[in-house]
Amino acid sequence: MLHTLQALLDTSSMLNRLASTRYLRPRHEVIKFSQFQLLTAFSQSAEDLHNFVNIVRISPFVFASIVTMIENDPVFQNNSQNEQTPVDKQLAVTLYRMGRYGNGGSVDDVARFAGRLHPLFVRALSREEKEQEKCWIDRHIGYRSSWREGYLMYDGTIVPLCEKPALNGQAYFTRKSNYGLNVQIGNVPSNLRIIDYSHGFTGSAHDSSAFEYTTARKHPELLFEGDEHGFGDSAYALSEYMIPMFRSPAADLAVNHLFCATLSALRVRSEHCMGAIKGRWQCLKGLRTSIAKKRHHVEACRWVTIAIILHNIVVELEGIGESDTFINQGLEEHDGDDMPMQNDMAEGEAKRQRLVAEINAIRGR
Repeated sequence: MLHTLQALLDTSSMLNRLASTRYLRPRHEVIKFSQFQLLTAFSQSAEDLHNFVNIVRISPFVFASIVTMIENDPVFQNNSQNEQTPVDKQLAVTLYRMGRYGNGGSVDDVARFAGRLHPLFVRALSREEKEQEKCWIDRHIGYRSSWREGYLMYDGTIVPLCEKPALNGQAYFTRKSNYGLNVQIGNVPSNLRIIDYSHGFTGSAHDSSAFEYTTARKHPELLFEGDEHGFGDSAYALSEYMIPMFRSPAADLAVNHLFCATLSALRVRSEHCMGAIKGRWQCLKGLRTSIAKKRHHVEACRWVTIAIILHNIVVELEGIGESDTFINQGLEEHDGDDMPMQNDMAEGEAKRQRLVAEINAIRGR
C-alpha cells in the first residue's frame, strides 16, 4: 500500500515538473552575430562546432590551414586604395557556395591559387605510400597476393548542370536525361585520396573517351611500376594497367564468381570517394552555371578541380574515415557506363586470369 502511494506521489511530482519545465535537457545560448562573426564564434564553441562544419564543410583546423597556405599569394594582394576582402572571408564565401547547390558565384581568384596548390595535393604516390595501399588490400583480401598491385580504383561520375547549356546543349545530355559533365576519378582505397582524374568531356561522352585523358592512360609510367595497375568496373577496357570487372556472359561463369565478388568489395571505395566529395562539396550535385561560351565550360570544370584539391587537403590534414558523414550525403546511383569497351592488351587478360586463379585457390577451397 505504501509502495503504491509512493509511486503515485513520484508520478505526480514528475508530471508537475513536466508541466512547469519547457525544456527537459540543458540548453546553451544561441550565438547571434553577423555572418562571418557567427562563423568565428562557432569555431570557438565545442557545442556549435557542427554548425561551422555545416556552413563551410570543413573543420576549423582545415580552414585555418588553408588560409595559412594561401594568404600570402599574390592573387590576394593589390596596390589599389580599395583593399581586398580579407582572405579568410573570401575563402569562407567560396566554401559556402561549393558546399551547396551553388549560385554560380565567381571562383576566378580561388581557381588561381588552387592551381598553385594542385601539385602539392594531387600527385602520384611515393613507393612508401603505395605500400600502405597495398597493405590495405592485403588486409581486406585476407592474404598477400597479386591483388595488392591494384592500388588505384577508377570510376566515372556525372556532375549535373542545373540548366541546358546554350552552347552545344545536346552534347551535355546524359543517359539519365539531364545535362552534365563526365568526370573520371582514380582514388586509393585506404583514405580516398584522389590520385588521378580527368574532366572536360560532356555528359554524352562515354567513359572510354573520358578515361583516355587520365594519367593512367596517357602516362601510366607516372603511376605504375612493375605489375601495378588500376581496378575498374566492366565499362573499362582491359589493358596492362586496367583490370575491369567481367561482363556477361563471362561474369556468370562459376569460375569468375569469387573474382567479381572480391573486386566489388574493393571497388566500393570508389563509391565512397564519390560520396565523400559530392557530399561535402554539393555544388557537384548540381552546378548552377550557364554555359554559353567555351570559357564558361572551362569555368564549370574549375569547380570540379577545386573540389578535388579541397577533398585531398581534408584527406591530408584530417583523413576521411569509412563512416564519414559526408559519404552518405553524397552516395547516389552508379553513374558509370555499361557499354563495353574494346580490350586492347593481352597482358591485361593474363593479369586478370592470374587474379582469378589466386582468389579461387585461397577462398574456393
